Amino acid sequence: MKKSTGFTLIELIIVIVILGILAAVAAPKFIDLSKDAREASFLGIAAAFKGGVKQVHYAWILRGKGQAVLNLIAISDPVAGGDLSVNSAGYPADTRGVSLTLNSQNDCLDVWRAVLNSQDADVAANQSAEFSATYLGANNCTYTYIADTTLTVYYDSNSGEVTINH
Repeated sequence: MKKSTGFTLIELIIVIVILGILAAVAAPKFIDLSKDAREASFLGIAAAFKGGVKQVHYAWILRGKGQAVLNLIAISDPVAGGDLSVNSAGYPADTRGVSLTLNSQNDCLDVWRAVLNSQDADVAANQSAEFSATYLGANNCTYTYIADTTLTVYYDSNSGEVTINH
């Protein structure tokens, strides 16, 4: 007699059930990857901003300045609006060189653009860019990530504190 070498119906059903269980476990993880990717992108940009604020402060310290400085750092990015000035604590304040304090929404936009390359993380006063800047008063700004508005960067130019909320 000739021996049969195919799969039985029971074996095929078991394989299908196992594949169904694997798909049910793995599918939610793959569906959530876009949210994870958005958060990772946000965290990278936010960390770059935080590091940039620290670098500006270190430059202010190294140059021996104990006061607000007009045009401390030359900015080559034309979108930034001018050279970066720092306040009396040595933290980024504006690029227009008028008040040497962060005191308007334009200053929030200017500081973000000067600290980061505007091509890497675009910011606007509304939701037309990757980030939206809001002036909170008292020399503070919030930058909201438009792709996920629960992700924000808070900047206090009085202390140089950058808080990343995710």
